[in-house]
Amino acid sequence: MDRVFLVAAALLVVHQQGTAFLGGSSSPSIQQQTPKSPITLRSEGEGKASTTDRVQLKVLTPEGFGIKEAVSEVVLPSTSGQLGVLANHAPMMTALDIGVLRFKQGGKWKPLVLMGGFASVESNQLSILVNDITEVKDIDLDEAKTAMESATAALEKAESKKEKFEATQTVKKAAARLQAAMFDAKK
Repeated sequence: MDRVFLVAAALLVVHQQGTAFLGGSSSPSIQQQTPKSPITLRSEGEGKASTTDRVQLKVLTPEGFGIKEAVSEVVLPSTSGQLGVLANHAPMMTALDIGVLRFKQGGKWKPLVLMGGFASVESNQLSILVNDITEVKDIDLDEAKTAMESATAALEKAESKKEKFEATQTVKKAAARLQAAMFDAKK
């Protein structure tokens, strides 16, 4: 019985590959009879399993302040660039830069300003330890624009390496706050 199945499967593959190689198309009746896998169904939005709000996001500061939310997707400001996390992400650990963390909850994106730290993902748990966070509700757009202008001016005036480093950090913080405020203002 197993040999018959293997021979039939091999003939099907040869038939499909042969017609594709010769520039033809495989028979539509064969494609219609092939059932879709559970992975295909989920990726096309037809499967039973829903990926909404399955990642447990936990953000903590040294003072113990933070947030704990169930989300469907997270975009982190890692030190090597933007990093996306979805449900069933492979285990990992990464350093975070100053920037905006965005998370999707209930189909809507929400920003959160991070001041550097570390993140780890394991078993749909995203744990983030940061130096400080700022929620977008605590940011005034006009103040953020003014802070960005003054931080940029301070960077241009900086002369020593120490002054340039400190001014660069201030610009990163101001830029992250401005980005989050502008993101929230678009809604």
